[in-house]
Amino acid sequence: MALAVPTPGIFLANSGVTPTFKDILPYSTYVKWYENVHIPDWMSAKPGAITAAWRYQCLDTSRAMPFLVTYKYPDISATSAHEFRDVTLSDPLLPDGGPVTKFIQIVIMSGPHVETWRSGSTGDERGALLVTEAIDPTNMTTDQFNDWYHQSYINEISQIDGWRRTSRFDNGPWGGGQPRWLALHEFEEKSFDAKTTKIPGLLGTSKETKRVEESAQKLDMAIWKLVRVYGDKTAPWGTESWEDQIL
Repeated sequence: MALAVPTPGIFLANSGVTPTFKDILPYSTYVKWYENVHIPDWMSAKPGAITAAWRYQCLDTSRAMPFLVTYKYPDISATSAHEFRDVTLSDPLLPDGGPVTKFIQIVIMSGPHVETWRSGSTGDERGALLVTEAIDPTNMTTDQFNDWYHQSYINEISQIDGWRRTSRFDNGPWGGGQPRWLALHEFEEKSFDAKTTKIPGLLGTSKETKRVEESAQKLDMAIWKLVRVYGDKTAPWGTESWEDQIL
């Protein structure tokens, strides 16, 4: 019997304290719990299941969920392991000891790595700034969406000064109400003016890109600053960094 080939992927958690509870759970306390308690607990729940985690803070202070963490799973099937369901969500740092789910709102996206492009001068470490792009296109098959990405969109993105890497993931056709396609666009800090806190739309200006953007069923984009790295900071989203497509 042939052994199953591991499929690398992402587990992304975007969260924030619900406005009703901001007085009893200050955001600074939430960050302290998440960074120092929850992420280490999550990463150690199943040894070897997670290679690295990257913690980001949204530059848009008005975003309801400004906390973001992305986890690299060498085999995305591990996300369903019972060890993760057993991770405690209670802690003395939290009001009444928790659980934290009483006080927050959270969006989860998870799925296999599809492909990565990077600049020829890009090293393995993540860029200082990240643009997340979650989209459900309208009236496009998967092949048509991929063709647009390959033939037009990625070329537009790669022309932005300071672009480092774009990685795509498939959140699945039944993504729990979240968009099907997720992309992480990494940039150097010089790519955006220091006053830029919001990304209004897709990172391209062609007619086809505008059509995809305007007709999308769902589109959520945000810009984030890398705050902290856990584990192997050079871990590629795919199997090996040398498999990335160079632009």
